[in-house]
Amino acid sequence: MRTPTGWLSRRDCLKLAGAATLATPLAGWAADNVKTKAKKNLKLAVFTGVYAGLPLEEAGKRIKADGFNAVVLEGVFADVRFDPLAPNWKAADKITSCLDRNGIKVVGLYGYYNVVAPNPETRQRGEQRMQFLIENWKRLGSNNISTETGSLNPQSEWNDSPQNATEAAYQQCRTSLAKFAARAEKTGAVISIEPYWKNVIGSIERTERLFRDIPSPALRLVMDPCNYFRKAQLAQMQPMLKDIFQRVGKQTVIAHAKDVKAAANADDTELPYAGKGVLDYPLYLRLLAQLNREIYLAVEHLTLPDVPAARDYILAQFEKV
Repeated sequence: MRTPTGWLSRRDCLKLAGAATLATPLAGWAADNVKTKAKKNLKLAVFTGVYAGLPLEEAGKRIKADGFNAVVLEGVFADVRFDPLAPNWKAADKITSCLDRNGIKVVGLYGYYNVVAPNPETRQRGEQRMQFLIENWKRLGSNNISTETGSLNPQSEWNDSPQNATEAAYQQCRTSLAKFAARAEKTGAVISIEPYWKNVIGSIERTERLFRDIPSPALRLVMDPCNYFRKAQLAQMQPMLKDIFQRVGKQTVIAHAKDVKAAANADDTELPYAGKGVLDYPLYLRLLAQLNREIYLAVEHLTLPDVPAARDYILAQFEKV
């Protein structure tokens, strides 16, 4: 074989042929290795709110029967309710005991509130709820307390507002989360934020900035890539997913499993349950697996009849990692 600088020796030709032969098996080995990591480290959980219409004991059995060994605890069932603003510890003990008997681990607490709510009373109730969970997480089973970052929209915390993009809104959100992160450090709790493009922390850039501005081990991330995509960005699915993980993936403490698709109107998106949208699940699971640690993937945005379809869809994606 002739090269620009002369002829290759027989030994060089054999080396090249060997490298070409090994390329595909090595690529296959790497893929199998990531798949093994995904199956080992990524574990399914579910929000207990999906089962809120059932009595507690029935809900516990149903969660287990549906294949979940972990939950994000919302604390509401048909016959038992735990409200952090009016705590009934007998109710809390019933819930945690039932989950424990069924071999179900609590991997997150539902602390969601509008961090920048324009109504002071609404914001204060949310802050009181968060403070209670920070101080009492040990009795509820998990130190991970999740929240959104909120919106200045007066009608809904899940709708956008022009004010969300302002520096003032960012600073208000940062100040509140920094305060709770400092309190959480003292109790061993972790505040995990869930960014959403209609909220104050609604982009990769702002998410990255927030972690830079609050360098606390008690502030971490709910990894939910569906929340970052505007309608026009769905065409950049793969590069955006990789960018999200490269910039803030290391902050992940829990992940969500739902889906995203274009809505009929304007620049909006819809967030259906897993399997009903266009999220590149094999890539998502691959990127989660490459974090190289145990991560719970909490299934959400579904009703009770949807559980088998969403669960089976997600499990099937592990074979495509």
